[in-house]
Amino acid sequence: MNNVGYLTESAKYFTEEEAILESKRCLLCDDAPCSKGCPIGSDPKTFVELVAKGEIQEAIGILRENNALAGICARVCPYETYCVGGCKKTSLKNPIMIPYIQKFLTEYEKEMNAILKPEPKINNKGKKIAIIGSGPSGLSASAFLAKKGYNVSVFEAREELGGWLSYGIPPHRLPKEVIKEDIKYIENLGVKFVTNCKVGEDITLDTLRQQGFSAFLISSGLNKGRVLNMKGSNLNGVFDAVSFLAEAKSKDGKVSIGKSAIVIGGGDVAMDCGTTAKLIGYENVRVIVRCPLEEMTASKKELNYLHYVNVPIFDNFDSVEIIGDENNKVCAMEFVGVNDNSKLVLDADTVIFAVGQMSEGIEKIAPVEVDDRNMVITNNFKTNIDDVFAAGDIIKGDKTACYATALGKKVALEIDKYLSENQSEISKIIASTY
Repeated sequence: MNNVGYLTESAKYFTEEEAILESKRCLLCDDAPCSKGCPIGSDPKTFVELVAKGEIQEAIGILRENNALAGICARVCPYETYCVGGCKKTSLKNPIMIPYIQKFLTEYEKEMNAILKPEPKINNKGKKIAIIGSGPSGLSASAFLAKKGYNVSVFEAREELGGWLSYGIPPHRLPKEVIKEDIKYIENLGVKFVTNCKVGEDITLDTLRQQGFSAFLISSGLNKGRVLNMKGSNLNGVFDAVSFLAEAKSKDGKVSIGKSAIVIGGGDVAMDCGTTAKLIGYENVRVIVRCPLEEMTASKKELNYLHYVNVPIFDNFDSVEIIGDENNKVCAMEFVGVNDNSKLVLDADTVIFAVGQMSEGIEKIAPVEVDDRNMVITNNFKTNIDDVFAAGDIIKGDKTACYATALGKKVALEIDKYLSENQSEISKIIASTY
């Protein structure tokens, strides 16, 4: 295998010279397809132009003003379809590698100890907002609400902040230090964080209302992985992707492993499981998908890294049965060809299902309406409860960290609008809890 480890970051770094040279290739298009392609509104055209002029601190200011999770998004963004995808529409032979420039800016910020400490613009009469869940939507919303002068508290059920960022995306894509740097920026805005606190169990919304909280955002994410209901799925050695990735990242890859793993699924989470299994020490790892390779939903860069660490993909095979030994432990798995009657049996002691995720425990937080997939039903992020909003993976929409970050900005605007227009209704809701 290539000489990389579980904690080795995979993406390229630009030096200052490289970042400036790359930025100078920018055509500064009037219609800015790169900026139009960014769901977060990071305005890459402007910060790239500033880098080209050598105005690094000014570029960092623009980037941070628009995206509180700039370091995180520089690493996990599916840029082929966002900013770089927009740049491909220009006359440039090779698009500007905007995420590498963005990564340079956040690394420069860290190395120069230049994490910005902006003051809140106004004081909104001390209005308090509670955010449940510290994933990308919750973090993004907290930053933009704090900039508007609100007193924001983020409640996280687990020990580490970041949600899927900290417990799901492996360190070769997103090192822990990067998450901490972006959270440091948000803390500098005045956001308070409460960890190891399950809202709905350790504290209720009514209690928070009595403490003066005027609005709530549920952004608890898809915190439970799915396992296919099939023969052998209850054997020892069968994992869902959420549990597998969370254990590996929380322990820096120092976990008990077997020798041979099979990953079921064709998205980025499946790629993360495959690379993680290989990098933490499994000798033999294989990814199995039902569809042809060209129809896999995984991004090109994650597919490339999976190949880089020498994990093969078997396409056009459907799962039949997980086979166990006399000790009720996985020992093999059987598949059948999707397009023919071919059979495939692979030895394995570990099977990891990366076939989707779901939310768990939302009903304990608040009695919000959900659909048949347990997604929270919203209208402009508002739930059926007047002072409760929802955003992130628990509502319908794309399931990427960058898209969730964009939703965080949008829901912050809706919460600000609600608090500005409904003061009398808010007072009634708070009074009813006493």
